[in-house]
Amino acid sequence: MTEKVLTKKLKVFMALVTIIFAILISRIAYIQLVQTERFTTLSEQNRIRPVTIPAKRGEILDSTGKVILAKDRPVYSVSVSWLGIQDQDLDHVAASLGPILGIDEKEILEKIKDPGIRKFEPIKIAKDVPLEVVTKIEENRAELPGVEIAVQPMREYVYKDFMPHILGYVREITQKQLERHKDDGYSMGDRYGQAGLENMYEEFLRGQDGNLLVEVDKSQHPVRELAKEEPVPGNNLILNIDYRLQKAAEESLDRVMTSLQQGEFPNARAGAVVMLDVNSGKVLAMASKPGFDPNIFNGKITPEQSEALFGGKETNPFPAFNNRAMMAYPPGSTFKMITAAAVLESGKATIHDTFYDPGSVYLYGRSYGCWKPSGHGTVNLVKAIQTSCNVYFYQMGLKAGVDNLVKYIREFGLGEKTGIDLPNEASGLVPSPEWKRELNEPSLKKKYEKMYQEIEDEYAGKIRNAKSESEKKRLLRQKENELKWKKREYNNEAYWSVEWREYETIIMSIGQGYNLYTPLQLANYVAAIANGGIRYQPYLVDRVVDYQGNVVKKFDKKEVGKVNVSPETLAAIRRGMRAVTEPGGTAYGIFREFPVEVAGKTGSAQTGKDKNGNDKPTHGLFVAYAPYDKPEVAVAGIIEYAGHGGSSAGLVARDLLAEYFKIDKSQVPQGGVSEE
Repeated sequence: MTEKVLTKKLKVFMALVTIIFAILISRIAYIQLVQTERFTTLSEQNRIRPVTIPAKRGEILDSTGKVILAKDRPVYSVSVSWLGIQDQDLDHVAASLGPILGIDEKEILEKIKDPGIRKFEPIKIAKDVPLEVVTKIEENRAELPGVEIAVQPMREYVYKDFMPHILGYVREITQKQLERHKDDGYSMGDRYGQAGLENMYEEFLRGQDGNLLVEVDKSQHPVRELAKEEPVPGNNLILNIDYRLQKAAEESLDRVMTSLQQGEFPNARAGAVVMLDVNSGKVLAMASKPGFDPNIFNGKITPEQSEALFGGKETNPFPAFNNRAMMAYPPGSTFKMITAAAVLESGKATIHDTFYDPGSVYLYGRSYGCWKPSGHGTVNLVKAIQTSCNVYFYQMGLKAGVDNLVKYIREFGLGEKTGIDLPNEASGLVPSPEWKRELNEPSLKKKYEKMYQEIEDEYAGKIRNAKSESEKKRLLRQKENELKWKKREYNNEAYWSVEWREYETIIMSIGQGYNLYTPLQLANYVAAIANGGIRYQPYLVDRVVDYQGNVVKKFDKKEVGKVNVSPETLAAIRRGMRAVTEPGGTAYGIFREFPVEVAGKTGSAQTGKDKNGNDKPTHGLFVAYAPYDKPEVAVAGIIEYAGHGGSSAGLVARDLLAEYFKIDKSQVPQGGVSEE
């Protein structure tokens, strides 16, 4: 190679080196001078981690403010952060983390890859993780990039299956709830009240999360705190529920149902009881059985737990999740005070009118029996309530008429939501001629219109193919006759299924038939009888207080209506209810020697027939208020398939009243039977 060629190549090489160095220097200058902010941000993201500090959810306490029913407790949670993990490492992390947590790796991947998540926030994988599992994660930290451990609050229901239908439960917010509250600061993984008071008072209970900026090392271990905004705890709820009364209600329901099951009522496995302050609407106790432990919602619900909670008619006809205090049932004879008010206020009968009850009465071509086959003899209003005489109330119902019955049902607030501060309250059902027509007429018309059209179509073809005018006329006459007979069939069927019949008024007047009302409505209606006709809105929460004890919101009694019934009629009804617990009354057997004067009413509601065509046991109902002369509380209870109301729900009501008035149980004869 000549010197000239070598010199030329060296010059080319030096030029290339110069160009390369120029590019590198330019790039370094660009990065240092132009992209400084970008790379500083990336560096900071790797070095500084924002951490949400979950706020402590407010506590729920009983009326004394001393008994904590629901609170938060600190637990370890495991999350995965996208800032500490690469897409290609996801499967490896899920495969390594799954066995440690005892979770299927597919479930972990589904949570991490959920398109609805915000990738700058940690994704919660597990909560309430034991310390030994946390230790194992730390030991395997090198294999688990992006995995974070935090201490977070978890909801605890202190007394487990105690009043779960009132408290409700908390669970992670759903996508639908998140969309509905997108402007309220919620994120996926946040807690949200899903039922009961937890749901109704979510805005007060939730609190405000805090924030923390933490500097971490290359292994994602915290080095120091850079900035911190403390969380604000949620507000506490102070209830009107008295722990002592609630405990007595729940224990009595369990005890009475167990006793009934061991006897002749094996299906007496569900029931409810409600106690209200008659002068304010405060709910002092509300128990529903069977119950459940809301703490199970902190984890994954097993198939067995789901079956017990939600069940089904075949597999589990007594699902525990149902709040039976707000479910609608036929009221049975606890309805009879409505019939009394309707007939007296309509002027169709007086308090002193009497009827003779031989054990049955023949009305509109049919015999209607009394629950007592031998009859009650001559009865007036007070004795009719005292003995629950069906024959008397059959005739009073007919005298009042269905329209007046409906009027006074609505006057006392039955068949409509009370407005209690709980979700999923049932309205119940007020049967009326209008209701029956709206329920049955459209389907009946549709059925017969189809039949009419089939006749029209059949004869249209025949008439079209007729060979003479005389044959056409004959076919037209046949068609008209068939249509006429079919319309008569419609009228006959409508007579029973669409038009309101007298027998329905008769059955309705004793609380059977289509009547459906909740124990809560029954308690409220009895409270209105007791207090002179004022209807209050029942409410569970007395006040909301912040974590420092300051009152945020105070709730007070709310009058929602005044019953348009004369004081004389209400006084007569109250006297009849007092007689129920006196000698000769249907509940005297369970209230004899009770030191407080109680006014009550027993009831037994028919429940239909079983698959073999036999009558199923009746639901047992009982309503009462006390004291008779100066009412303070009203109570209503039901036990399903329990027979007589007095010796089932009546025993629960008696126990609850004894607890309210602080009566020594040794002063009250236990057990006792009821005539109805």
